[in-house]
Order: sequence, then C-alpha cells, then structure tokens
Amino acid sequence: MTFPWKLLPLVAALTLTACGGGGSSGSNPANNDGSGGNTETPNNPSQPGDGDSDDDGGDNPVASNPPAAVRFIVIGDSGSGSAGQYAVGKAIASVCEEKDEFVGDMAFPGCDLVVGLGDNIYESGVTSVDDPQFAEKFEKPFEPVQLPFYMVLGNHDNTAYVGGDGAGNARGEFQVDYTYFDGKLSNRWNMPDRYFLHSAGTTHTNPRPLVDFVALDSNPIAGGFGDPDIAYAYHTYGVDQRNWVVNTLAGSNAVFKIAMAHHPYLSNGTHGNAGNYDGVPSEILPVLAGERWKAFMEEAVCDQTDFFFAGHDHDLQVLEAVPECGRTEFVVSGAAGKTRSIDDPERNVARFQQGDVYGFFWMKATEADPATLAPARLCLDAYVVDPEAEGLGVISDGELTPAYTHCYDKQPMAGIAPGNDFSGLPLGEGALPLPLPDGFDADFTGPLKELRETLVSGFTQVGADLPEEQRQVFDQMIAGTDILFNALDAATAAILEGDSSEMSQSVQAVLAAAEQLQAIDTRSLPAPFDQLGSAFDALADGFGGDGSDAGDGSTVEDIAFIAGPLVALSRNLNNILDGIEEQVPAEVPVFAGLTSVLSTVSLGLANTLEQLVLLDTSATGEQLVGTVQQTLENLVNDVLWLNQIPGAEEYSTLPGDALSSGLLIVVREVTEQLDERLLSPLAPLLDLLSPVTDLLAGLLDGF
Repeated sequence: MTFPWKLLPLVAALTLTACGGGGSSGSNPANNDGSGGNTETPNNPSQPGDGDSDDDGGDNPVASNPPAAVRFIVIGDSGSGSAGQYAVGKAIASVCEEKDEFVGDMAFPGCDLVVGLGDNIYESGVTSVDDPQFAEKFEKPFEPVQLPFYMVLGNHDNTAYVGGDGAGNARGEFQVDYTYFDGKLSNRWNMPDRYFLHSAGTTHTNPRPLVDFVALDSNPIAGGFGDPDIAYAYHTYGVDQRNWVVNTLAGSNAVFKIAMAHHPYLSNGTHGNAGNYDGVPSEILPVLAGERWKAFMEEAVCDQTDFFFAGHDHDLQVLEAVPECGRTEFVVSGAAGKTRSIDDPERNVARFQQGDVYGFFWMKATEADPATLAPARLCLDAYVVDPEAEGLGVISDGELTPAYTHCYDKQPMAGIAPGNDFSGLPLGEGALPLPLPDGFDADFTGPLKELRETLVSGFTQVGADLPEEQRQVFDQMIAGTDILFNALDAATAAILEGDSSEMSQSVQAVLAAAEQLQAIDTRSLPAPFDQLGSAFDALADGFGGDGSDAGDGSTVEDIAFIAGPLVALSRNLNNILDGIEEQVPAEVPVFAGLTSVLSTVSLGLANTLEQLVLLDTSATGEQLVGTVQQTLENLVNDVLWLNQIPGAEEYSTLPGDALSSGLLIVVREVTEQLDERLLSPLAPLLDLLSPVTDLLAGLLDGF
C-alpha cells in the first residue's frame, strides 16, 4: 500500500528551508548597557524646526543626515589576562576615541560595539557564573572600552579535561548565564545564547537593519574531541543550529550579513583550513580535521553572508573569497590575548596577514548613498598593538597608524548551490544504540552516496521538531536505515564494478543494520509505530537471533537466509503503515515517511540479492539491473506522489526542484551506469557471491 502523504515533512525540509523562521537560540537581545550600539543615533541630532526660522544658513548650514553607519571592533582569543590583552584594551579605546566623527553639529561615536570570537577565558573556561576569571580576563583588561561586547564560544571555553579540548560544552553555558547575572561587574558582556542574532544600525532609506551579526557556536561541530553529552551531538545540536542559521539568514533583510564563530573556514595560521585542521587528513580523521565544520559552513553560511569572522589562530588575516564559498569574504582575528606565527602564508590568497603580534580590526559598515550613488560598503582597518611602544603602536604623532586598510563594496550572491554534506552525514555511532561491529566499514560509499545523503539530510531536518524522546528514537532509525542503505549501495557497486569485497560489505551491512534496529526501544512512539520494535526483533531473529542457522552452505540457500528476513521486515513495516488512522498526531507522518523508506530499501535489497544469485539459472542481466532501478524509482516516487494529496496545490514547490535536481538526477546517473553494465559480460558477476558462505559462517557465530 502506498501512502503518498507520508513524506510531506521530508519534502518540506528539502524544498522549503529558505522560508525563514528561527529557534530558541535565535533571540535578538536588547543592548544591555543602553549605549545605543544597536542603532545609528547621533549625540546631538538636528530636529525639524530647530534654530532661528529666519536663519538662511549662511554661516552655519544645517547638515543633512549622512548615510547610516555602524562602527565596530573585531577581537578574538582575548581571555589570557596578559599584559598584551591589557594593551589591546587600551589600544581599542584609543582607536575608538580617534574615530569619533562630526558632521555639522552632529557627533557619531568612533565605535558602537565589539564582537569577540571565542576563547574568552583561557585556559579552561569558567566553572561558575561568579568565577573570578570573568573579572581577571574580561572586565579589568577591557575596562577602558565602555561598549557592549557580543561574544561567541571557543574550544578553551568548553574544556572538559585538558585546556582547549572542547569536549565539555556544558562549561560554556556559564558564559551564557553571565549575560543575565545580577552580580556581574558591568553590563558589557552579551552572550544571550550559544548562538544568536544581533542586529545593529538602521538604514535611513527603506528602514531595515544595516548589519545582522549571526553568532555561531562552532565548538560542538568543529571541536574535534567528542563531547559525551548527547545534548551537544552534531546530529542533534548541530542540525538544530544548521536549521536556525538557514532560516535566520533567509529571513534577514539586513544590508550586511556577517557570520562569526571561533573556528575558521580558511586560515593561513597554524590550525589551517577546515577539513585539514592542523594538517590532519580528512580521509583518515574527518572530525579532528574539521570536515564537519567545513560541511556546515558550505551548507548554511557560504554565499549567504557577506563576511565570516573567526579566531582560533592567534594572528590577523584578511583572506579573499573562494569559489567554494561564493561571495563570502574572510577575516581571522585571534590576536587580542595571545600571539602566534603565520604558518603557511601561501595556503590561501591573503590581502593582509601578520603573525607574532597582538592586534584587532576596526570596521565601519555604511549604507548606500542615493545622493552620491555610492554603494553600501564595509571598510576595515587592521591595528597591530605593541605593548612597549608609545601610543601602543596604533597612534603616532596624534594620528592613527593602521597596518592595513581596505574597503569592500556590497556584492551580490554568487548563486552557488548549498550542499547537504553536513545534514546528510551518516549519523554515526553517537546516534546508534550499540557499537558497530568490527569489520563493518561504516564509511563505505558507492554510487548511491548522493541519494543516501539527500534522504538522511531531509529526515534529519524534519526530525528536529520531534519531542526529545521521540527524536532520539527517530535518529536511531535514520542511522539504522542508512546502514541498510549502505548494503544496497555496496550491492550496486558490486554489480557495477564486479568486486566481491563489496558484496561482503553488503552482507555485513545487513547484519549490522539488523543488530542496531533490534536495539531501538520504540515503545514511546505513537501508535502504530510502537510496534516497530517487534518488526525489528523479527528481522534479527531471522538472521539467527533466535538460534536458527544459516543455509545448507550453498550460495542459493545462504542468500535466501539473508533475503528472507528482509522481505519479512518490509511486509511487517507495510502492515504497520496500514494501521495509521486518518486523523493522526503531527509526528506520525514523519515516522511514516521513514518507515516507508526503510520498507522500500529492505525489499529492494532482498530482490537485488535474489536476482544476483539467480544469474546462473533463470534471471537475466536486465532483470538484475531492473530490480535496482525499480528500487531507486520507488524511493523517489514515494516523494513525487505527494502532489496527488488533497491540498498539495498549496505547496508550490512540490514535487520540488530540490527533489528533481537531487534524487532524480542521482537515480538517472546510476541508471545510466547500470545500463552500461548490461553491455559488458555478466560472467564476473557470478563470482561475486562466492565469499558469502564463508562470510556468513564467521559473522553469525556471535549474532
């Protein structure tokens, strides 16, 4: 039975993620110190009717309002409490004072706010909201800077064991709490949540925010060392943040959108680029290499923002945009409390870079001026601080001495397509109820890689709104389904390449999926999905979980031993789907969609294995290839049929460009490869199953 409505949440996630919205972390906090940092407010603005009505303005003309502007400081890695940090605090105050502007009788402050890019408290963060380190490493060093600071968290702020390991994200919550602490020494510290939006300035023409600062929490994603607290897992916390960022940026109409986090996307410093942090190859240790953070950036931030600010490397860098990230320009500012050398000045194209110095950036964002036709632009100055020099290295002979100055005109989006490599990642062991068995390659990918990623991404996104207990079960089901999809992927690869090791991978994946699915406790799910546990038990029992043995040693019997329980699982899942009432709780369609995909993959994999083993008897190559093609088409049709449900016309994107350009394109590419396989001799395929009997004998010993 087909349920054309059941994947509606999936398609919504695949095609409607740009519709805006927000999350609990998306607060837009008021400026706590009331200094006016959120808006461009002159100290003494001219008011209509002010002055002598007979004044012709000859000697004292009334100046018109200049274009709205926001002026701000960018610092990172500040919280050392060192003499260098104190010098940076004094230098910031001096630059802000010198940057004060006067237009006619109007005065504008040289700085409206400061943004801090993490590692706010070295070496291991704070352990309470009244930790004296807040005073020692923030309040006192930055006492000369009477401005609001908007802060994000770094790896040192989230220490668990050794300073900077980033494995204790709960410790970072104290820095959020300090924002609301009545006993803090000033109102300058602002971190309303671990990730948040802060809007600054308002344009004069068509009033809207001049700058939206989108503050991100990179540590649970890029930190490298796993946090045992599931609340900060990348497939839960990370996906929630990804959804919030996508919706926040889509809903922003600010002139400039600036994302900021601790970990860089690009850097010529010691830590390097995301995906190759500290020289770690992503192919071997993708988490430590920052591959997940790279995927997050390319899925949610790249090209959607004008700039991305980061710290982590203790130097100053202004790096050019790269094609993979669209129009987004990069600034690294991590020298407010510590210094370090530039590691590889040629790694990325740099407009400016300097290591072994303390420093910070001053920036000014200005709206377009219709009177002069000047475009909106953002200008920056880099300041190098010398604690021993007169004027601290930022002022000489009464003049500011920036080390570098550059202005950017507002640029349109490059139009690059966002990826789904982050939300489409296999959920991994953090979402699984049991450790994965030895010998099973969880990272295997074949020709169905993009199809798997698209489905995992869609389901991961729609599952984010489930109640917490149900979401954990849902994530475990996604992970188990992807392992079973791993088996179909390996079988398809074996057909295309004639490699018996991929057939072994397929069988191992089936048994690993059965073990994981059986361990899922589905009793908390709404009916009829509370019965899924029984269907998963039957699958595992079919593979010997009830003490039964494999076949008689022949290839046909052993493949039947694998295929039989898969067919039974598909039928049991369809029986559960038949039990859905017409009026159902909101979460039921989400579980129905995933259950349907699991059923389709199970049956398709069983049929593929059966056709393979029958190649030397009755089946033809066309039947084998057709079985794989039909399975893939069924997965796509489950979604395409959504346009037949009542009210579907209200969803203008159904069946959706994302589906057509994602799932269908992948299916067509695989189909073409399979069709070409028919032109090759099929004899090598007969050897694919030869290792299966020996493999089963070993694998099932401990099942």
